[in-house]
Formats: sequence, structure tokens, C-alpha cells
Amino acid sequence: MKILFITSSHNGLSQRAWAELSAKGHMIKIQLATSNEAMINAVSAFKPDLILAPFLKKAIPDSIWKSTTSLIVHPGIKGDRGPSSLDWAVMSQKTEWGVTVLQADEEMD
Repeated sequence: MKILFITSSHNGLSQRAWAELSAKGHMIKIQLATSNEAMINAVSAFKPDLILAPFLKKAIPDSIWKSTTSLIVHPGIKGDRGPSSLDWAVMSQKTEWGVTVLQADEEMD
């Protein structure tokens, strides 16, 4: 499967997902979400079957999520929200935390 990662930073979460999916034989391309144009151009050039967005700080353009299944991945403590939920888990010495996956749409989560 051709999978495009759209991410604000190729951090530990996206690197682990890349390693796991690549090991299973999937073709992965990484696109930093520097601008809407960069994201749109990456989708147009790569023609992915699926878009994964681990660690994304901006919305995926409508033209992308309306044409290609786009899944947003958020790490965090069960029941916690916000951009620093994983930081809170580490600082609180939590040994486990959850991951939420949702499909992109017009409302930014």
C-alpha cells in the first residue's frame, strides 16, 4: 500500500510508524506540513492509497481529505486532550498512554 505521512515533524511517533509499516512492505513517503501547497503537491505526485498524519499541527486541506482517506493520529493519556498530552504523560511518569485515530474532516479536532 502507498501511504503518505503528512506531519509537522518527523518525530518519534512518525518514525516508529514509518519503521513498522515499512517493515510490513508498505511504500511510505513523508511530507512535512510546511504549507497547504506542499501537502497538495505531495498527494498529487505520490498518489497515496492512504494518508496518515502523526503529529500534525495544522488542518489537512479539504481537497486532500475529500479525495483520499486521511487519518489523524494523536498520542496522549486516556481522557487527556491538548497539544501537550504526551508531555504530561512523561512528566507524570505514566507507563502507558493512549493513541486516538480519527478521520480528517472539515472540523479541526
